[in-house]
Amino acid sequence: MRILIATHSIDWGGSARSLRILVRHLAARHELSVVSLLPPRPDRPMAAEYAALGVPVRLFEWGWLPISYKGVAVPEREQDERCETMRPRIPEFKAWAKQADLILFNGYPALSLAALAPDIPKVLIAREVAEKSSPRFDSVAQFIRMHVTRAVAIGSQEAELPEHLGIPCQIIFNTAEHPPRFLDFPPLAPVRFGYFGQLAASKGPMDLVRATATVAPALRRAHAGVHIYGGNAANPSPLQRRMQGTIERNGLGDIIVLHDWTDNVEEAVRSVHCIVRPDPTGSPWGRDIIEAMSMGRPVIAAGTEEVFIKPGKTGWLVRPGDSAHLAATLSVLSRSGMELEKMGQNAFAFAQEHFDPVKTLPKLEAAILGEKG
Repeated sequence: MRILIATHSIDWGGSARSLRILVRHLAARHELSVVSLLPPRPDRPMAAEYAALGVPVRLFEWGWLPISYKGVAVPEREQDERCETMRPRIPEFKAWAKQADLILFNGYPALSLAALAPDIPKVLIAREVAEKSSPRFDSVAQFIRMHVTRAVAIGSQEAELPEHLGIPCQIIFNTAEHPPRFLDFPPLAPVRFGYFGQLAASKGPMDLVRATATVAPALRRAHAGVHIYGGNAANPSPLQRRMQGTIERNGLGDIIVLHDWTDNVEEAVRSVHCIVRPDPTGSPWGRDIIEAMSMGRPVIAAGTEEVFIKPGKTGWLVRPGDSAHLAATLSVLSRSGMELEKMGQNAFAFAQEHFDPVKTLPKLEAAILGEKG
């Protein structure tokens, strides 16, 4: 099978990491090529990994599908302008598409390319929750219904739109990068909390800094620490600079440690007792949660959906955007190393059942190809 994969990026965010895992699996059995709307980042290894797999990555700077997602507003006019600029290169994309038996869209953004290849079956991996309040929601929904042959959703919320549009859709959770493997807990005291993700407002790391400031005395008494991974010390983002300023002004340097982005997640997770995902959109699922649970770590996450995070069993849920609620949870769990270890074991058991790539990737491949898994 010749599969053309369209994605907004090969190396940005959890969707890119999930795609890399899938590409590794598919490349062994199919002829793959990738089209990315954004150029590969020179500080990330993804492009080299794709090349080593024999998967060419081509840049086609087309605009995103003009629809916003939960927590991510898409600048529609900017995306329209990108499409207009790229129109002379449409024949180039059509030539790539003609060489494929199937186009796989890694999320909604790149689905904007679908109209350029009308006669080729198209499969969508629904990774985002579309905002119905988007100005063009109705027209975009019609566009999706017209072009998508079938869909795979990474969760129940992501499945709502394809199912509403009458598109055949299966729910298959994202898989961990490797088969789940329990990492021995560090000594139960002092407790170390970890954040893994982009230092972007949509991910809520500042909420974590504020929550830590609120209960700093309690965390100090417990000698607890908060380790935030995802920065860039050489070229800090505006948000990272604000976070650093807040840490310095509040004298939190003995509690909060900012680390650069790491691709060696296992090494970093090994040193912490609990992962924190303070996503203000209230999405208690994602790449960081999957990887953490697959290594036997419980998760404190913002949201209400008890699918991955079952309060008191595999972690804790807090109210989105409520730094006081997050602060109280950090304070309690900073003195509960033994409880965290028990929840970590429960999280690992869940991951073994739902996130094992040996089980999940063949199901995903079958769904993409339209076969019975």
